[in-house]
Amino acid sequence: MLEKLKNYFLLRKAEKYISNDNFDDALEILNALISESFLPAKTYLIRGELCHKLLMYEDAYSDYTYVITHCVDKEEALYKRMVLNYEISNYAELLSDAEMLMKDYLIDSEILRYKFLALVMLKSEKAIKFVLEINNNNKYKAIQYIFLEAAKCTALNDFAKGLTLLSTIDGIDYDNPMKIFNEANIYGLAGNEDKKQELMKKIESVFPKYFISHFRFTDMFQSRDLMEISFLLELKIFDKQNYFAYPMYILQGYKDQMEGHITDAKEAFEAAVNVNPNKPEGYVLLAQTLQLMSGYNGAKYKEYAEENYKKAMEIYQKDNLLTKTEDMKRQIKHLNSTINF
Repeated sequence: MLEKLKNYFLLRKAEKYISNDNFDDALEILNALISESFLPAKTYLIRGELCHKLLMYEDAYSDYTYVITHCVDKEEALYKRMVLNYEISNYAELLSDAEMLMKDYLIDSEILRYKFLALVMLKSEKAIKFVLEINNNNKYKAIQYIFLEAAKCTALNDFAKGLTLLSTIDGIDYDNPMKIFNEANIYGLAGNEDKKQELMKKIESVFPKYFISHFRFTDMFQSRDLMEISFLLELKIFDKQNYFAYPMYILQGYKDQMEGHITDAKEAFEAAVNVNPNKPEGYVLLAQTLQLMSGYNGAKYKEYAEENYKKAMEIYQKDNLLTKTEDMKRQIKHLNSTINF
């Protein structure tokens, strides 16, 4: 009994040594306790964590594995070994550890994260499907998720892993300009200036085609993906000639509207029609915004809304778009039938 109490005291002392960065004395105590088989599940785990901290990877791996194979309480050791396996590039076993944790214990975001990282580093075809699944099959959430992971690698100067992560985006959204931009930055940080400039040059040809293929006009009240809009707005940095000022203002108006900034949306759509007064969409969206504002502020914006509907209608008539023309007539009729307060 006294021996057991003594060992408890020594274990607490070892933990205190670790918290005070007195690693040598802590390791000596832990070695002694393990030689006496005192609480192996706990002592092996603590020693494994200490060895991990000291970059003694083989010793840490051995201690975690002992707990996993010999002890009942193995969840924490499994988790610790999973993280260690990522650091030592043992991706196949990392994947196995993650699967075991997901099967036998609670699934959390970090386990899902390490499983994704393992799939990527193993160049598994399942990586893309998995990252979409854990981001609710939202393409832009998945892309942002990958950007974040690549940024973590870059911060640790692990450029190869960062580039490997970014490469998966091609399977989700090919020729994504921000992906190419991030790749260029990583090559620059790695000292490969030629490759950086090559990729920056590629963006010049990729960006216009990409933006045109991804941008689309739609009614402002239709459900849109805010992350998609935000992402397209980020591409403004590549529009050095300001060729896409009109659609960028349209997107900004969409974003402001979705975030509840009605006045800002109005200003964005006004900027759009000033940039290109020959396009009808800006007038329609501005009119719809003004119509919405008139619902809260009486008839203040009603006349202004009708004016913009009529401008859009004139353009549709000129282009012989009869369905659109009739739609504007209905909008004006609805606007004028609204009771003013």
